Amino acid sequence: MKAGQPVKLHGVDVRIMDEEQAWHLNRLRMKQNIHIAWDLPQLDLTDRLKEMVKYVKPYKITCYVLVGFNSTIEQDLFRLNTLRELGITPFVIPFRDYGNERVPTQYERDLARWANRMWLFKSSSFENYMPRKGFKCGAYLKKAG
Repeated sequence: MKAGQPVKLHGVDVRIMDEEQAWHLNRLRMKQNIHIAWDLPQLDLTDRLKEMVKYVKPYKITCYVLVGFNSTIEQDLFRLNTLRELGITPFVIPFRDYGNERVPTQYERDLARWANRMWLFKSSSFENYMPRKGFKCGAYLKKAG
């Protein structure tokens, strides 16, 4: 911090972050956004993220969201809508296995396209997003529910 050099931070673990660490993070000169991940939908990081954005401006945070690996459509949308409410930039990554044999589903590709384009993410809900002519993504929710 004393040298004033800009830093890159990838993989900050928000689950173990305390107030002091968040305060110091905000004081750093950043070269890029702070990168965190919300890979497991079973972990509700809402309270930890709310605590983090008390000290770090939300526009300085990018959150990787893994979809298609032990998650449902509802869990994926819960994570993305939580990030939107907090002002944190999401980056959706469809799951691929090491052998690259698993191909992301059309739903995963549509979700990533919607969430990774900030103007789409901020201007419309996923349910109303039309990635192709005559198709609204709300159909995924009807099929899942």
